[in-house]
Parts: sequence; structure tokens; C-alpha cells
Amino acid sequence: MIFAVVPAAGRSARMGRPKLSLPLGDRTVLEHVVTALRQGGADEVLVVVGPHDPMVAPLAAAAGASVLVLADATPDMRATVEDGLRWLETHFRPRPDDAWLLAPADHPTLDADVVRRLGAAYAEGRRSIMVPAHNGRRGHPTLIGWRHVAGLLAHPSGKGINDYLRSQEEQVREVPAPTAAVLCDLDTPEDYARLTGAAP
Repeated sequence: MIFAVVPAAGRSARMGRPKLSLPLGDRTVLEHVVTALRQGGADEVLVVVGPHDPMVAPLAAAAGASVLVLADATPDMRATVEDGLRWLETHFRPRPDDAWLLAPADHPTLDADVVRRLGAAYAEGRRSIMVPAHNGRRGHPTLIGWRHVAGLLAHPSGKGINDYLRSQEEQVREVPAPTAAVLCDLDTPEDYARLTGAAP
């Protein structure tokens, strides 16, 4: 199985508004992310929501995702993701050869085809961490073998997920992505304007 963890507990002060609820066409930003993950082959999508983001949980549920609402705010994305991984462990008991996608909630250009490419590369079995890359730059999402969960949870505190992934570089395979969409985040009003072709 392929699980997806979508950390949505953070908030961008630069946006000045709940960015995951912003419209993109006929869907919100968060709905785009969840839909792309589902269409790309994720069997279960879990959106991890902070305790002070009441708009996000209903959006995630409406998009067909499971929702974990945290009782307390987390200090960083790693803590948010780890809470999500523990929830999946409790509810699904994933096997070591299963995998999970780390998919930022503010990645509205997430493409189902890229998710499928990552899953196909993982199924080949040669390496256990798949990262999309375009013109030599790594992007989102990252597909990680479930066997790495224990290592991530045991990784030194104060170190982020990227630090753990760097420590496992021999297991990383870059999967070519056809467009620069894998590199796009939504952090500023200017980012949103580029996506919509209009001022936010």
C-alpha cells in the first residue's frame, strides 16, 4: 500500500489568509493536493491539521482524506509528520514494504502522473526513497519506504526530515519529472497570483 501524509498544521504569515482554502479553478488548494494523491495511486491520504485551523479539517474531509486534528500545536513539520505516521501505524499497521508519500499541503501543482511515476519506481525495488527531480532540482512529493519510519522517529531531535533523507542518500533515487511543477510551493501572494494569472 501507499499512504500519503499531508502536513497542514503550519500557517504562512506572508499569505495573510488560510492559503489551503484558496480557490484554484473549481477546487481549493487542499482539494487539488488530495485529488492528485488519490488519482496518483495513494491508497490512504491523511491530512494532519493543527488545533487552531478550523477551516482545514472540513476541506480535507470533503476532498476524501482522513483527518488527524492535533490536540496541540507542533514545533515543526517533522513533529507534524511523525504524529501522522503514528496515526497510520495505529490504524493500518503498514508492512515494511509499504510506502508513504510526504506531500506538503501547499503544493497545488502536485501532479497525479508524478505520483504514479514515483510509485512505479519504488515498485522496482532497487531503492527505498523516491524523489522527483526536474533539471537537477529535487521537488515534491517524496515517496519513502515504510521501513524508514522507525529510523526517522529515532533520528536526533532538532534535525528535520531532510536531514534524515540526506543520511540515507544511498537509498535515494531521483525520478525525472517532465515539468517544473514539482518545484512549486504556495508561500506568498505572488505565488498565488502566478498560479491564477490574477492578483490574489
